[in-house]
Amino acid sequence: MRSAAKVFASKGFSAATVRDVADEADMLSGSLYYYFDSKEAMVEAVVVEYLDRLIRDNARAVEESEGPVEILENLIAVGLRGLTTYRSELTILQNDWPYVRSMPGVAERLPKVESVWLESIQRGVEEGLIRPVHDVRMIYRTLMGAVQGAVRWFDPKGKVGIDDVIAVQTTILLSGIKVDRD
Repeated sequence: MRSAAKVFASKGFSAATVRDVADEADMLSGSLYYYFDSKEAMVEAVVVEYLDRLIRDNARAVEESEGPVEILENLIAVGLRGLTTYRSELTILQNDWPYVRSMPGVAERLPKVESVWLESIQRGVEEGLIRPVHDVRMIYRTLMGAVQGAVRWFDPKGKVGIDDVIAVQTTILLSGIKVDRD
């Protein structure tokens, strides 16, 4: 699975071959067919495994939070921490979204990821903690786009650590960057 994730992330789903995955795993390409029916089944298994972990991590973030804003802070942190732990999987989602989003295992899990965010945002709006200026789905897409899009620019080996990225992203995404002047 790790080999498949690495290959699909680096080459892209369309360009990667079963032979590439087998070479990375140091095995014969025919041996992969014992575990997977196709290249599509491999990438689906990689993404589904990531989404299952994300769903569990999101549930834990909700359980450990008090109120919708803290839930969103923790969901943002979970997503951004994935940049170090699940970088390949996030890269696959970013680069190959058109291919993977309709795969049955992926399509089944996406509403579970989305609903925890939407419910938290809606609750924040209802409690007057989040501005009701936009549709909650648009807020969700903006937050998720910023969190997942960071895979394109964040370097886990760079000078800026993930805790700094979480602090900046959380502040900007939840508080904005404009200074309110009375």
